Amino acid sequence: MQEFAIQDIKAFADAVKDLYKVFFKRYPMLKPFIIKALLYDNGNYGLLIKEKNLVKAKYTIYNSSQGFIIERNIKSSINMRFEVESSVVADVLNKKQEYINKPYKLIKYLPGIVRGMTLVSQRLYIDMLEGSKVFLRPYEENDMPYLLKWYNDNELNKLAGWSKGKTSASKLKYNMSRSFGSDPMNLMIDDLNGKPIGTIQLYDLNEQDKSCKLGIRIGDKDYWSKGYGGDAVNTIVEYAFTSMDKYRVDLRVYEFNGRAAHCYEKCGFKVEGRSRKSAYIDGEYYDEILMGLLKSEFFDHANKAD
Repeated sequence: MQEFAIQDIKAFADAVKDLYKVFFKRYPMLKPFIIKALLYDNGNYGLLIKEKNLVKAKYTIYNSSQGFIIERNIKSSINMRFEVESSVVADVLNKKQEYINKPYKLIKYLPGIVRGMTLVSQRLYIDMLEGSKVFLRPYEENDMPYLLKWYNDNELNKLAGWSKGKTSASKLKYNMSRSFGSDPMNLMIDDLNGKPIGTIQLYDLNEQDKSCKLGIRIGDKDYWSKGYGGDAVNTIVEYAFTSMDKYRVDLRVYEFNGRAAHCYEKCGFKVEGRSRKSAYIDGEYYDEILMGLLKSEFFDHANKAD
C-alpha cells in the first residue's frame, strides 16, 4: 500500500472539497445519492483507507476556518465515516486538475462513496457529556434546590455580571423551562458521584458564522480552584468543535474575576480585547475582557497538553 503522510491526507481533503463544489454544481440532480451525508453533516469526518477490503489507515478530518485539521485514528465523537480505497486517494491527488476540468469523470466514484459511507449515530445531540472530573447533562426537576441557592448567591451573581437581588422559585422554573428545558446545550454539571455542582451553557449558536458563546457557573464553592470548571469547559468546547462543527467559541469575563480568566487561559482561550467600563454591576462600572478560542487552536492546545 502507498504510504500517506498527514500532509497527503490534508491535500486529499482539500481536493475532495474543491471537486465536490465543481461536481455538484455541474450535476445537482445527483445530490440525493449522498443525502445521508448532507443531513448529518457536521464538517468532521472519519476516513478509513482500505486495500483489498482491509483497513490500512484511519484518520479524523476536522474542518475549521483555518482549513482541514488531520489527526491519526478516528475519534469516538466522529459521526460520519467514509471508506476509500488507497488507489482512489492516489488517483485524486494525481489527477485533481483533470477532474476539475472534466468533472463527469468523477461519476465512476459515486457508487463507491455511497457504499463506503457509514453513519455511526443518527442522534444530533447526546444525553450526557463525560469529562475526566465531571458529567454534563440536561436539567431535571430535582435540581431546583441547587439552582435556587446558586442564583440567589450575591458573590456568584456578581461574577456572572448580575446585580444583587432575589430570584424566586417560580421565576427560576420559568427560566429553566425556556432554557434548560428546551436548549440541548444548556446543561448541569455533576461531579463523578452525581452531585450537581454548577451549570454550563453554549448559547447564541450562529450557524452562518459557525460560532457560539460560553457561560459557566460553578455554584458549589467547595469545587472552586480544583479543576472542575476547566474540565467542564474542555468537555463542552470539544463537543462544540467535534459534534456541532463550530469554528469559534467566545466569552466575556469581568476584570475582577481573575480566577475564571486564568481557568479559560489554561483551556486555550486567548484574550482578544477589553471593553472598558462597559458593565454596571451593583453601582460600579467594570471592564469586560473578551476571550476566544478557535477550533484549530483547541486541537493544537489539546495535543500539546497530551
